[in-house]
Parts: sequence; structure tokens; C-alpha cells
Amino acid sequence: MWMQRGNCPHMVESTALLAAAELGDEETVMREADGRKVTSAAYAARAAYAAAFSRFVTGLLDGQQDKLRKQSMYSLAKTINLPATFVELRHQSTHEQLPSLAKLRNAAGKALVWIYEYYWQHLGEELTCEAAVTDCLKSGKSLEVLLPKWSWEHVRVALASVKKKAVGNQAYLKCLKLEEDLAREETPVVGSSSSTTQRDAVEAGNAAEPDDARPAWSMYQGTWKPKPIGTI
Repeated sequence: MWMQRGNCPHMVESTALLAAAELGDEETVMREADGRKVTSAAYAARAAYAAAFSRFVTGLLDGQQDKLRKQSMYSLAKTINLPATFVELRHQSTHEQLPSLAKLRNAAGKALVWIYEYYWQHLGEELTCEAAVTDCLKSGKSLEVLLPKWSWEHVRVALASVKKKAVGNQAYLKCLKLEEDLAREETPVVGSSSSTTQRDAVEAGNAAEPDDARPAWSMYQGTWKPKPIGTI
């Protein structure tokens, strides 16, 4: 239903495809247990595993690619701690003979574990804030739109995490600009309510001093010399 509605996250789609391949493979497992032939069913299971796994790896790494500076899949995989064996198996499934069913089953199980650790277990407050910060990066919105829901400190932590994961110069520069905007918003501006409050406190403290502490007038010391207007 989510995929039909559109804008389904790639990790959610990959989880569904890999899980569907495992569920479809149950018939093959049952045939093997009963001693029946599994030639056609096994090949169909291999094809389902290979398609789901290849789509998972390709879509994930394409999303990390920088348009201005192309990188290899191995380099992109290293930036997000994706095992190099996943890239190798994706290449084999796409360009060479289909891997064995046992190898694909094992890879699908490891892929689901990796997706859980990379995506699902972090679906909490932090990831939600990171997603909102990422949306601000893409749309050019100000971080002020996040304040009704998160504090400045929360936004700062999420922005630091997004900057750490940023791939490419453009994304990194956008993160730096948002950090500057964030620091500027947090700094009190002269005339703002915070600076006005501080000024009022100082004036109140001065008013509380006794009158004899500051004399109203004092006698001028020294020789007075008249100075015409306009001369220095």
C-alpha cells in the first residue's frame, strides 16, 4: 500500500522485497524437506533473491552518489559501512551467473540485519529530527520551522549528524551554511527581547545604588581655558 501511494523510503521497500523473497522461498524449503524436485522453484527463488538484493544495494548507493563527483560503489559503500561483499554479490547477480540459492539466502538474511541496524532501530526522535533537517537542506527552508517541535540543542545535534553523513561538497557546504544560520539565530541581537532584558537588569541594578554613592556634581579641578566653537 505504501509503495502504491508513492514516496516509499528505499529501506522500507528493500525490507519488503527481501522479506517477500524469503517468504516465497518457503515453498522451496518445504519441497527440499519432502524430498521433491525443486528445480524450477529453486531457480525462481534465486531470481527473486537476486532481484531484491540488487535493487537494495543499487538504490541505496545511488542515493549516496554526488552528481558533481562520481564515486565507485565500493567507495560509497565504505562511507555508510555497507559490507563490500554486498557490492560484489550485487555485481555477480546483475552481470554474471546467478549465485547459488544457499549464498543468496545467507546474503538476504544478512541484508535484513544490516537494514535493521542502519535504519529501523534508529526510527526515533533523533532520526525524525535528522529527516526534518535533511528536508530543510533540500528545500532551502530555515531551521526555524523545526523549533515548534525540537529545541535548538536537538536541532544542532541532528545537523551535526547530517553533516557527518553528507557526501559531496555541495551537501557539506549546505550543512555549514545551516550551522552558521543556527549560530546566528542563537546569538542575542541588540534590541531583541533577550538583550532588552539584560539591559533592564543593569539599569535596575544601577537604580538600586544609594544616591550618596554617585555624587550629583563635583568641582572642576584645574585651570579653565575657553575654547572657541569649531577649533580642536
